[in-house]
Amino acid sequence: MAQSNQQLGYAVGQDIIVDSNYRVVATVNTGRGAQPADQHEFQLINGNSPSAIMTSYRAFPYDLSAFNITSGLGWLMAGMFQEVDVQSGEVLFEWYSTDHVDPSMTQIRPNTTDVGGDGLTPHTAFDYFHINSIDKSSDGNYLVSARHTSTIYYINATDQSIIWRLSFLGESEFSCTNFNFSFQHDARIRSQTDTSMDLTMFDNAHNCLASTDVQSSGRFITIDFANGTATETRRTLAPDGGIASCSQGNTQVLDNGHVFNGWGDKAVFSEVDDDNNIVLAGEYTNTANTDSTAMSYRAFSFDWQSTPNKTKPVVYSYAVNETAPTAIYVSWNGATTVSIWRFYASDKIGDDFAVIGSTGHAGFETMWSAPQFYQWVMVEAVAWDGTSLANSSYQGTSPTPNAKRLCYPKNEINFIAGGPIMIQLRLYLHVAVGGNGTKHKTL
Repeated sequence: MAQSNQQLGYAVGQDIIVDSNYRVVATVNTGRGAQPADQHEFQLINGNSPSAIMTSYRAFPYDLSAFNITSGLGWLMAGMFQEVDVQSGEVLFEWYSTDHVDPSMTQIRPNTTDVGGDGLTPHTAFDYFHINSIDKSSDGNYLVSARHTSTIYYINATDQSIIWRLSFLGESEFSCTNFNFSFQHDARIRSQTDTSMDLTMFDNAHNCLASTDVQSSGRFITIDFANGTATETRRTLAPDGGIASCSQGNTQVLDNGHVFNGWGDKAVFSEVDDDNNIVLAGEYTNTANTDSTAMSYRAFSFDWQSTPNKTKPVVYSYAVNETAPTAIYVSWNGATTVSIWRFYASDKIGDDFAVIGSTGHAGFETMWSAPQFYQWVMVEAVAWDGTSLANSSYQGTSPTPNAKRLCYPKNEINFIAGGPIMIQLRLYLHVAVGGNGTKHKTL
């Protein structure tokens, strides 16, 4: 995952690898004098001797008179990726967009999109390319997606040249026979032969200004090298009439053939079966609220079990007065092995904490009402096999229901249908929702 300082449209930082208990086991940085790692791509490959694919952005002075920027010095943003050996830090491959794709190939103009930049300063450089995903093929070459050129590139791992391009709006070696796409994200290779390649992409079809379709979708594409064609074989859509996602988003093919989509700047995720029937759909904020800035760069569904190593449950308690029952809220972000919350209480500091009750784990936050007022409370997390996982700190009961509440309100994550999931939010904030032994993670 990325640990970075968010800029407008990109980030500056490093990538970190954590184990199943969220302990940091390695950090990975760009090399060869490149700018620090960006948030758009971090993918581990090569198994026992892992390397990491990482993105980065670089601003530099450039003549932008072709874009009507003639007053002062123009600034252009290059998109870059590297493959880096995790253990040694050696750069195994790197590629800069400006060495291979002319800015005239862009589908946007300066200062016309959310993250395109105005081209007037280093911090607002014109991001003509906007690299957003990289995948590595079985023959060692790289599949690169660029949002602002609306093009997918296949890059030669030997000489860095562009082997072919796939685009509906720009230059392309293949004609789109039965579909269009634009401003896409998350291009992934599914399979390949000497004569064809199957890939998926998240087709935004929008950038908040221009569009090629009324709704975004996950697209399955077969490229025929001999005939120069690209043909759509499957398309997955959002529930409730579809979604037009202006940015971000991804398409994940699950082991059972289902397809899981994160809908980018719209706070929704969904899963469809083999026949494209919706089997899971949810939102993690009130999408009807146009002032909401919650969004998900990518969302994934995986089996996952974890007990956080360096955190403990968080508890908050309140009562209307000292004769009213105490309401206790407990949460432990990232914990997926909790079966039961066991509650303890005492009347004053120094007294022994006695068990006052227990209840089952009920999602991200669990609320339990004690039978009477207790001044001090503590909560124990108990695993499925009955073993103790961790205790919270002790917490004094507040007389004000909403004062300094430590857990998120229950209505902040709303499921339309289905079960547990994990969302990877912009800035790589991770929110885990789990239960009944089946857990999920983001990468």
